[in-house]
Amino acid sequence: MILAQDVVDKYGRILIASGITLKREIVVLLEKHEVISVCIKDQSAKNIEIETNPDVVSIKMRLKLNSSVKDAFSKGNGLVVHLTELQSYVEDVVYILGKRKNVLLYLHDLTHVSEYLFVHSVNVGLFSIVIGMAMNLPHDELCLLGMGGILHDFGKTIISPDIVNKQGPLNFAEFNEIKEHAYVGYKKLRSDTDLDYRIMFMVLQHHERCNGTGYPRGTAGEQIHHLARIVTVADVYDALTTDRVYHSRLSSFAAMQMINEGERIHFDPHVIAAFNKVAIPYHIGSDVILNNGVNGKVVRLNSANLLRPLLSTEQGMVNLLHEPDMRIVFAK
Repeated sequence: MILAQDVVDKYGRILIASGITLKREIVVLLEKHEVISVCIKDQSAKNIEIETNPDVVSIKMRLKLNSSVKDAFSKGNGLVVHLTELQSYVEDVVYILGKRKNVLLYLHDLTHVSEYLFVHSVNVGLFSIVIGMAMNLPHDELCLLGMGGILHDFGKTIISPDIVNKQGPLNFAEFNEIKEHAYVGYKKLRSDTDLDYRIMFMVLQHHERCNGTGYPRGTAGEQIHHLARIVTVADVYDALTTDRVYHSRLSSFAAMQMINEGERIHFDPHVIAAFNKVAIPYHIGSDVILNNGVNGKVVRLNSANLLRPLLSTEQGMVNLLHEPDMRIVFAK
């Protein structure tokens, strides 16, 4: 896709000149400058608009959260102080999101941030809040979700870094040790802080599964705290859509398919229903294939149904909202 018009910032300066091919790095630049939409050239010579992906919160706020998480996770004596700061940031995020409509999950690539644990923790916290909003949870529980999501992997700061950061598959003994992170994180927070007990349950239970096959205790069903069941889905989604040493990232579409396949076995169906309302299965610019074999590119998301976006195809524009017999079978 090629830009049909110059894109300017709020001061009138040209950010991107017309004629430039719209690639992923260009979209990221547009998002940083809060450009909502741009005009591109369609193959049929008609100009159309393409929206940029809506980020959950600003990059500036994400970096603040990331820095605060690093401080809280550091092994100093100021844990309580850093957690107080982190709670303040989380409350700010809940306030910001509460003023918006149709908040969606969007995976923002903080490519200049190398520490996976911190970025993952922030993502899970944000995603948990957004899912909670879709479930109409009260303000206080949304704030708890943010803290519980961010701190869910706190125990990994206590496990040997050689195991946590191992560049390869874990052996049996190492895997058993890493499985302890949920319990040791819970134990550390319980002994050293006065955090709400519900946050500690999210830390303890985020690897439990509804059928009792999770860890550390094999807790099942309603015995898993309802907030922990939300963090579980947010954690799995972010892990699946992130590049790791032992697996390449899945597309949002593939990750959503995998999570939905485990709905009645591993996850709370009510959480999955809310997740499906806010998770973005396709990013703007994603290449897709329809069930009729036609190739297309996602141009705009339809808020009425995220699974049925507006596409640009060789045959022209296709709005899947108006094409009930068409559906996307593959996306990347």
